[in-house]
Amino acid sequence: MDKNNSRLIVGRRQLLKTGAAAGFAGSSLLGFGSGTVRAASNSSWDRIAETGVVRMGVLSNHEPYHNLEQGKWVGFAIEMGLDATAQLSAAMKKPLKVEYFETTLATVILDIQSDKLDMYVGLSDSEERRKAIWLFGPIYELPECAINSKGFNPGDTWDKYNNPSVTVSVVLGSTDEQAARKMLPNAKIRALKSTAEAILDIQSGNSQMMVNTLLSGMAAAKATPNLSTPLVLSPLLNQPSMGGTRRDGDGKLGDFLMAWALKYRADGKSRESIIAAMKHSGLDVSNLPATLKF
Repeated sequence: MDKNNSRLIVGRRQLLKTGAAAGFAGSSLLGFGSGTVRAASNSSWDRIAETGVVRMGVLSNHEPYHNLEQGKWVGFAIEMGLDATAQLSAAMKKPLKVEYFETTLATVILDIQSDKLDMYVGLSDSEERRKAIWLFGPIYELPECAINSKGFNPGDTWDKYNNPSVTVSVVLGSTDEQAARKMLPNAKIRALKSTAEAILDIQSGNSQMMVNTLLSGMAAAKATPNLSTPLVLSPLLNQPSMGGTRRDGDGKLGDFLMAWALKYRADGKSRESIIAAMKHSGLDVSNLPATLKF
């Protein structure tokens, strides 16, 4: 691991006056209690305490979520993971280092299950995923939107796109695929491995539009001249975004991250991190809907 891809995190403050230092052991109120069947016997909390390393999943070229710039990972999902690690460092009363593990939306669940990473920020919520891994959050919510090819504009409602003559590109395993299949059951949906492939699908004429969250859509349109400005469709569909960690033997890390996520969002930090990352990526925050709360 290149030293630029690791970051020493020093605890900044205690997340909660009680519970966090003990890792919320045995808590059932947050959904990780003893009544849940666990898929592994070893403890992620104990492994992190022993090694001093938190392994964070990242996606390459995924602004404003993750992006590798001159050897350093940046983006709001990165900042969220670093904040969670800082609070974990304070709870464990020892410095923790972050190591980044590159994954994809198609493989991230398997990477978490196989203990290749400890944490990933930015997953859709589903019953299937809750059975496979621990989901914590929601950390933030984002509206889904349409990003059309130039000259294609059937309207500003989901119904206008929901017909067999429309072909939609989405990223496999993303909240966007979930939204498209829910709102556009009559359209033809093409699931690709990455945002870049979905954009190329439009450029090559295989589809007329893609469904994406507003932030990813803004980044895609900014970088691709033949895509239109993202259009938030009616009715408004906000998708909750979660974090994920492995189902382990004691649930201490999952409980801790759930408590962290709820407090982080309640304190307004999700919005702060997202706005800062948008500005860093050169996205126009003045175009955000007035009702958007993240």
